[in-house]
Amino acid sequence: MKLIADSGSTKTDWRLITPSGEVLEFRSEGINPYFHTDESVSETLRRISFAPYSHADIDEVYFYSAGSNTKKSIEIMNIGFRRIFTSAKVYIKHDLLGAARALYKTSSGLVAILGTGSNSCLYDDEKIKMNLGGFGYILGDEGSGMHIGRKVVREFMNDLMPNDMQDVFTEKYRVTKDQIIYAVYKDAYPNRFLASFSKFASENIEHPYIEEMVDDAFMKFFERYIIQYPGYKKYKLRVLGSVGHHFEKQLRARAERYDVEIDKIMRAPIQGLLEYHQNH
Repeated sequence: MKLIADSGSTKTDWRLITPSGEVLEFRSEGINPYFHTDESVSETLRRISFAPYSHADIDEVYFYSAGSNTKKSIEIMNIGFRRIFTSAKVYIKHDLLGAARALYKTSSGLVAILGTGSNSCLYDDEKIKMNLGGFGYILGDEGSGMHIGRKVVREFMNDLMPNDMQDVFTEKYRVTKDQIIYAVYKDAYPNRFLASFSKFASENIEHPYIEEMVDDAFMKFFERYIIQYPGYKKYKLRVLGSVGHHFEKQLRARAERYDVEIDKIMRAPIQGLLEYHQNH
């Protein structure tokens, strides 16, 4: 049996292809080697049920993960997975390759991931030929849910929100500045915490103040990554992730300013990855 998964910092989508060809769907928490040890990877996997099958029934695992792009991070994942999937061949791949395969299959173009984090690449001949971005929530993630959420939080922390937005924010979250500081600097997943506030931007996107904030985030993403690809205008751009889905209007408006054509926005890659592996 073949098991395919896409994992971001927040959640993992799983698809299990059974011997009869039936596809079973599962969901679990995200597994990211930036925030996990090999022991915690194993513990997370151990808690996941693939009923009516067990981990030992699976022959192949294709796991696409945020953060699985260095020798060290892949080693962490491999050790953690092989403790649990004792009978399987395990293939740990970067989520950027997963996004490219889901969006393009065997064709070519520019890829953007805009979810909790952000990344981009030029995909050609079924390979990533060039990668810009993907430096994580401290050094990058422009245009992501974390970036937009951090902008919202910064405005709140510095009392820079318009009064009407300040009232909406405090009514919705009922959170103190001290609680935010603790969550950002002490809790385990500050990127997830900050990204959760991008929902506030999505719910209030018609407010000019919020729309300008979101546009600025996308401007930084395009300026630092997309328009830096040589000959970028000759490629189509396909976008993966919840931020691209929820802020499609603002994303397309920013793309048009750079003469970039977005021809597809996909909220999640798992269906595309399933189709890719069913045919390869």
